[in-house]
Amino acid sequence: MKVSINTAVFLDHLNNGMSQLESLKILDGLENEIDNIQVRGEFFDEKTKDQEIENIKKACQNNGWGLYYSVPEELFNKGKINSSIDSNIEMAKKHDLKYLKYFIGDVKNVDPKEIAALDQKLADAGIELTLENLSNDSGRLEKVEEGLEAIKNSKNIGYTYDAGNWYWVDENPSVAFKKLKNQITNYHLKDIKDKETVMLGEGDTDWQPMVLSLSDNIPIFLEYGIPDEQIKHEVELVNSVINKR
Repeated sequence: MKVSINTAVFLDHLNNGMSQLESLKILDGLENEIDNIQVRGEFFDEKTKDQEIENIKKACQNNGWGLYYSVPEELFNKGKINSSIDSNIEMAKKHDLKYLKYFIGDVKNVDPKEIAALDQKLADAGIELTLENLSNDSGRLEKVEEGLEAIKNSKNIGYTYDAGNWYWVDENPSVAFKKLKNQITNYHLKDIKDKETVMLGEGDTDWQPMVLSLSDNIPIFLEYGIPDEQIKHEVELVNSVINKR
């Protein structure tokens, strides 16, 4: 396994109007050091989204990368499942995308039958959904545990552990990792210092033991803004740890 890239790595470029497709060119020369790309729904222009996704998919195929799609919304809210999941499943089917991600949200009062129905819908579509801990009240460890308990019988709904979001809800990421490790199916890696994202090794996150203890089938995504000239170093650093397993 090798490290994967969430397009948050190119955050400054994306905020200045660069497309996610164009941003992937920054990875030239690192193609063989990367396993997957995760694109972010909030950075697509709806007018050009379909064509851009198709072009990104071709770029991923050419480089041997898997393609993941991140939805910037919570799945569970006010006792319901977010209705946008249906349109996003259809979008994923249209583009032959196999992986979607939402934030967990608050599972309180959500009907277990609705979760089971969603799990079946995902199975029928051949899509894996993962739910991520967010940096708000729903991302507190207690809430995340409630959410994961609600999906424990789901075969097509997993969990994306985000190493950085815990700081914003005053939780210890290492403590959360130990409690949630067996339910992790995707891993978002970032290092934090004083609630600011920093380069790996410059913050408070004890990330290397986490990476070393993850199973080989769990993709590890870099998910923080990285200056272009430092991307190669961050990629090689994580790969060097992965290779120790």
